[in-house]
Amino acid sequence: MSEQYSSSRRQFIQGAGLIGGASLFSSPQVFSNGTNGSNTAKNLIFLVADGMGVGSLALANHWKLRHYGEPLEWVQLLGRNNVHRSLQDTASASSPVTDSAAAGSAWGSGERVNNGCINYSIQGDALVPLMQYARQAGKSTGLVSTCRITHATPASFAANVLNRDLEATIANQYLEREVDLLMGGGLEYFITEGRNLCSEFKRRGYSFVTDQVGLSNLSDTRRILGLFADSHLPYAIDRKNDPAFAQIPSLANMFNASLRPLSENENGFVLQVEAGRIDHAGHANDPAAILHELIEFDNCIPIALDFLKSNPDTLVIVTTDHGTGGCQLNGVGKRYNGSGSALDRINNFRGSFESIERIYQKTGKFSRAHFNSICDLGITKAQELAIVEKMLAGSDYMTSVIADAIAAELYQETGVGWTSHDHTSELVELAAVGRGAEHFPNLLKNYEVNGIVRNILSI
Repeated sequence: MSEQYSSSRRQFIQGAGLIGGASLFSSPQVFSNGTNGSNTAKNLIFLVADGMGVGSLALANHWKLRHYGEPLEWVQLLGRNNVHRSLQDTASASSPVTDSAAAGSAWGSGERVNNGCINYSIQGDALVPLMQYARQAGKSTGLVSTCRITHATPASFAANVLNRDLEATIANQYLEREVDLLMGGGLEYFITEGRNLCSEFKRRGYSFVTDQVGLSNLSDTRRILGLFADSHLPYAIDRKNDPAFAQIPSLANMFNASLRPLSENENGFVLQVEAGRIDHAGHANDPAAILHELIEFDNCIPIALDFLKSNPDTLVIVTTDHGTGGCQLNGVGKRYNGSGSALDRINNFRGSFESIERIYQKTGKFSRAHFNSICDLGITKAQELAIVEKMLAGSDYMTSVIADAIAAELYQETGVGWTSHDHTSELVELAAVGRGAEHFPNLLKNYEVNGIVRNILSI
């Protein structure tokens, strides 16, 4: 180990603010894949459709084929000769079914960890996150998400916590580790009792913005903190239909805004972009919300490919960490010929189940008329009472109560079925294109991505 690396490693440990006083970081082995200087990438764009199983991908693809006459950008990407595809095993150290913290940590650290923790080995050692290696190599770093930016997936590239729920600690680590660009939700974890991290970020030279106007008018883009909601960003379908959310940027807007400042670094950058609310819509079994989230994510792929075209020393990865909900478009009608028209009826939904929950939380009442206007379904008084009763009882995912109460009607209306409100163990797609993409094998385990990426980036 060089003295320079040893010194930077000690500084990182001292400044990390890790729980319980950090032990020395353990470093996973970098997997050799034969890279050399001629195919080393300068930049990494890592696009994550959190919670997207292959059934969700097919649902959105069939919808786009019917309404735009062309397949998803993701599906078109898979048909390109220069794209390398992998099926990815997503298990964690503690379960065949991962959570997002463990799945992201496999990418971030190169080791499988237990569900619920971020970049800690099963022995309890803090692991060096990918963005710390990038920073040591002089690269800029960025995280973009439609979730709280302190949520599990973005955190897995830059933070270390034993419990993923310690989001205020994650926010502080972003400051201490100087992640150059942060965009998403989660303001509530940056302004807490007795501390305003936003002010501290500004004193460190970050531009702080809270809406689309501020993002569009940024003059100093050296470092950016963009927090556009207290918690997660509203679903894409709600941002489309509710004027109250007009100033919240889309995932594509945030992604576009992140590329210019990051690309100004001559040493390159590492950027993770997450469509995190695909996962939430899967948990809620909300067919309209998941469709709109998938389409929004898909709009990011051409942005990445355009950047790659102008910057061929870039590696682009498009993937997901796990499936959620077991979403599938099913056969409807005689000889399944009703599936297309069922898919079309999702267009009649004018909001997510979460938009109904927001009204309930604001007024303390569940309005059957409002529900029917949002979902274009005629629920009965008995169903209304069932929904209210379960909401009053309290649910981890209150929106899932709605799906359970009207599951039969939803299925008949949309043809979309679900296996659960939980994560799934299915193998998931990974597509790599650009510099070094050929080093991804056809089948891999999630933790192997880290070593391959580090070799391609030479970090």
